[in-house]
Amino acid sequence: MLDADGVRPALATALFRDGHLSLARAARLAAMSVSAFVTHLSRLGIPVVAMQDGDVAQDFDDLTTWLAST
Repeated sequence: MLDADGVRPALATALFRDGHLSLARAARLAAMSVSAFVTHLSRLGIPVVAMQDGDVAQDFDDLTTWLAST
C-alpha cells in the first residue's frame, strides 16, 4: 500500500537516486515540497545535483569570467 508511512518517500528516493524521476516528480511522489525532499535526500547523503569534474571546472570558469565583466 503506497499510503503506508515511509513507503512513498522511500520509493521516490530510490527512483530519484537511480535517475528514473526528476527532483520535482520525486518530491511530488513523496508528497513533500521540493525543499523538504532536498533536505530528505541530503540527510541520506544522496546528491541532488550530479556533475562531472569537467562540468564543475567549466562552471567555475564561466563564473569567473562573468564576475570579471561586472
